[in-house]
Amino acid sequence: MAEDIELKRLLDAMGDQVRLQMMYLLKHTGQMNVNQITGHFRISRPAISHHLKVLKDARVLQCEKKGQEVFYWLDNKYVANALRNLADKIESFVPDQVHLE
Repeated sequence: MAEDIELKRLLDAMGDQVRLQMMYLLKHTGQMNVNQITGHFRISRPAISHHLKVLKDARVLQCEKKGQEVFYWLDNKYVANALRNLADKIESFVPDQVHLE
């Protein structure tokens, strides 16, 4: 049950175009702070912070405070493992051969 809740949170987080773009950006650049991330989008800093919180709560992002700034990065391993587990679940529901009449 807890695994299903985590999976739903992950899929919800990834279901937003801005958040997907943030994931691609962080995959490409590595660690960035909120100001750096905001510079790549045409939305407000509070909106960026909201999206980062959703991604962090879904375990898509990790973060670390360095001085006054919080740096975020994509947790590639978690996302890949969660999606792999989802694919395995889906495959277990589908018979090897489907016969349509």
